[in-house]
Parts: sequence; C-alpha cells; structure tokens
Amino acid sequence: MLAWFLATAALAVGVIGGPLAAWGTWLPLHALLLGGVGSAITVWSAHFADTLLHRPALGGAALLDARLYVHSLGAIAVLVGTAAGRTAVALAGVSVVVAAAAVGVVALGVQYRRALAPAMAPLTFHYLAALTALAAGSALGYLVHWADGRGELHLADVLYLAHTTTMLLGFVGITVLGTLTVLWPTMLRTRMEPTAARLASRGLPALVVGTATTGCAGLWRPAAGMGVAVYLVGALTVILPATVTARRVRPTSFATMSAAAAVGWLLACAGFIGTGVTLAADVAAARDVIHDARLALGGGLALQIVAAALSYLTPVMLGGGAAAARAANALMDRGAAWRVTTANLCLLAAVAEPLPWSVRLAGGVAAGLTVAYVPVGIVLSVRRAAYRRTEGGRVSGAESRPTKNPAVGLDGNRRSTQEDA
Repeated sequence: MLAWFLATAALAVGVIGGPLAAWGTWLPLHALLLGGVGSAITVWSAHFADTLLHRPALGGAALLDARLYVHSLGAIAVLVGTAAGRTAVALAGVSVVVAAAAVGVVALGVQYRRALAPAMAPLTFHYLAALTALAAGSALGYLVHWADGRGELHLADVLYLAHTTTMLLGFVGITVLGTLTVLWPTMLRTRMEPTAARLASRGLPALVVGTATTGCAGLWRPAAGMGVAVYLVGALTVILPATVTARRVRPTSFATMSAAAAVGWLLACAGFIGTGVTLAADVAAARDVIHDARLALGGGLALQIVAAALSYLTPVMLGGGAAAARAANALMDRGAAWRVTTANLCLLAAVAEPLPWSVRLAGGVAAGLTVAYVPVGIVLSVRRAAYRRTEGGRVSGAESRPTKNPAVGLDGNRRSTQEDA
C-alpha cells in the first residue's frame, strides 16, 4: 500500500510539473484507487473475514499474498497499457485484476460455508459484493477507453457513469461501510451495538441495488437520484448504530475522526452525484458531474479511510505490550484534531470548482502534505519499537510489569478477545 501511495504522489507531481500533464488526474487517481486502495481492500477483506468467520481462508496467507501481488501486477499493466496506448497490455491488466477479484470471491465463499461464527458471518457478504463490483467496474473501465478509441463518445459517457459509480460507491463504499460496522467500535475501544451487525446485513441489498441503479444513469438520468436515495438508506443502517456508539464514547483519535470524516465525504458526494446527474442536461454533462466528484471521493473517502485504518492498526501490528502500544498511539495521534481539520478543509478547497486553479492546487498540496504524516508516524513507530527491543532501549521495570488488562497477556502481548473484531 505504501509503495502505491508513493507512486501516486510521484505521478501527481508529474502531472502538476508538466511531463504527465496531458493525463490530468487519471493516472494518479487510478494509482491511488486501483493500486493502493485495491491492495488495502484485498488485505482487509481477507483479514476481517478470518476474524468474523473464525475460520482460516481457503489457501491461507499464501493465496492472499498471491492475490495481492497479482492484483498489483494487473493494476500496473492497466496504468502502463492505457497511458502508452497499448490496448493489449491494458486488456491483459484488466483481465488479471478481474481474475484476482474472482479468486477472492471464491475463497470468501468457501470460507463462509465453513464459518464457525454464524452470528457475524453475514457481514462478509459486503466483501463479496465489493469484490464483485471491482471485477465489474474494471471491465467497464476498459470498455470506456475502448469506446473512446472508436469515437463512440455517447457510449463512452454511458459506460463512464457505470464504471465510476460501480468502483467508488460499490467497490470502495460498500467495503468501507461493511468494515466500519466492526472496526468503528473497535477503534473506540468499546462494545459493538447489539443491533449493528443485523442492521448492516439488512442494509447491504440497498447498497448493491443503489449502486447498480445509479450506474444505469447514463441510460436514464433520473436513475441516479433514485439509486442514490436507495444507497443512502443502506448506508444509514451502518451509520445510525455507529452514531449511537460515538455518543457513548467520543471519537478523539486521528483514526476515529478521520473515519468519521471519510463517511461524511461519502454521503456528501453520493448526494452530489444523485442530484447533479439527475438535473444534468445530457449524458456528457452528467459525466462532468461524476468527474467533479471522483477527486472528492478518492481523497476524502478512499485515501482518508486508509489513513485512518493505518493509524489505528500500526500500534496493533507492532505489538510489544501495553506500554509500546501507548507510545505508538501517541505518535500516530500527534495533533490529531488539527491534522483532520486541516486535511479536510484543504481538500474541500481543492475540489471547489469556483475557486481559482492556483488556490485549488495549493489546497490539494496542503491536504496531501498533512496526510503524509501517517507514513511518517508509521516509520517513527517502527523505529521506536525496534529501539525498545535493543539492549539500550529496554523498558524500565515499571513499564515491563504484567498488566491487569485482560486483553494483554503476562508476556505483554495483546490477546485477542471477542470484542477485538
């Protein structure tokens, strides 16, 4: 994921600096979404499925690694083939991405049938739906460029609406909402609402139907408003229990505030798409509406939710006991409220069309620099964890005493609990 995000930053500099200016936002946006976020969802879907089902996935870690590497190779082929005008390379890349997603669907399906925790098992259907949306959206993306190449501009616009809504509302949005059902109370270190899992499962059909209906807006533009309305109903089945949890335990960390802001961007952009496409004069104008919203969804939703998850999961993955976790959390949460507020305000300036180009560019750069503290914090946390393991960095006797926290063992390592979904 970090490699993809570095590549995204480099491509963005190339676009702003001139060498890749002809491609506009297409290259960095697809490196972020297809490469970075696609890799993140590949890992998360497998990890949370293991947790929810209490059953190892088909093929275990080896198959997950293979899916991750194959997906990345396919994404690279899509970017290179499309940018270089090599249709065969782009088609091969799309085929690889679709195949990797299909293998993920099969692996999750087999894992679900062997589930040992049926109460939480239905939440894995969010990942099945998201991976299916990835396969469909990737194929539609190739067809957009195919239609553009043949001069079928109207058909390209119709396919573009279907491609972007399937990928952003379906692949990314459904994954985020399904994951937050479990991850949100975990990040707040509290119990899940008793009705959360059941409501999320009942809301999934609305998310799927809403995404599919919105994707058909190129054929009939009012479908966008109808589809988004249905989608928001499905989203509320996740958001309402999460709101109850947040009222009980206030979000104060960078991870929780960023996750909340990401969902806010999802809801706002979905409403913007539904209204804008419905009122658009024609399909070309509807494509412009989607084009305006995709940067907000890419940065506000996708990138921000990944930053939130990385901020929360880094201390967990480093281990080392309660004292080490507190130290890592302190690093990742430095200036949390300021960073979240600054990043979102700058992103808002970057996507606001009425503002001058120079102001929008400055806002985008400032938002990117603010979010860039997340990988910096990860590096600092890793260095501190490594130092603590050396002779010179041994913790004091007070720090190394066994904790009374039932989630942490006598050896200082965190134990999994039923609440640690």
